[in-house]
Amino acid sequence: MKKFIDFLENFQGFLAVIIFIGLTAVVFLQVVTRYVFHAPFLWSEEVARFLFFWVALVGASMSVKNGRHFVIEVITVEKIGNRTLRNILQLIPSLSILLFALLMAIVGYEYFIVGGLRVGVNSRINMRFVYAAIPFAGVSMIIYSCYHIVHILKGGQSEKKAL
Repeated sequence: MKKFIDFLENFQGFLAVIIFIGLTAVVFLQVVTRYVFHAPFLWSEEVARFLFFWVALVGASMSVKNGRHFVIEVITVEKIGNRTLRNILQLIPSLSILLFALLMAIVGYEYFIVGGLRVGVNSRINMRFVYAAIPFAGVSMIIYSCYHIVHILKGGQSEKKAL
């Protein structure tokens, strides 16, 4: 399972870099055509928004893998001596993310299906490609959350990578 998790994380990292390069290129092209040539491309703003949507959801999924998601720590779990209580408290964020990710994957799949009937106004991109980011991120968050839950249940602490 660890190999698959590492592969998924590497794939998402590569995908995020490629999307971000594309986003940067599209925004640069928009700025140049608007302010230098005074004839902006109509599609560039819409494509930049779609790429930003993808990079944000891929980045959110990678944050779940690295334990860098939004968590409010009321109790410092590491200082609790009772191992069972510590494990239960460590499971709460992962279970919450798992439930959210399940909802995200289910609703995102519905958006993906309906997106096939729509296209972007200026770019003419089928919205199915845009909405595919939602179930993709949801499923990868489910995988990462389950990985963390199994790791905690085996007795380890939740894995968090240092920045």
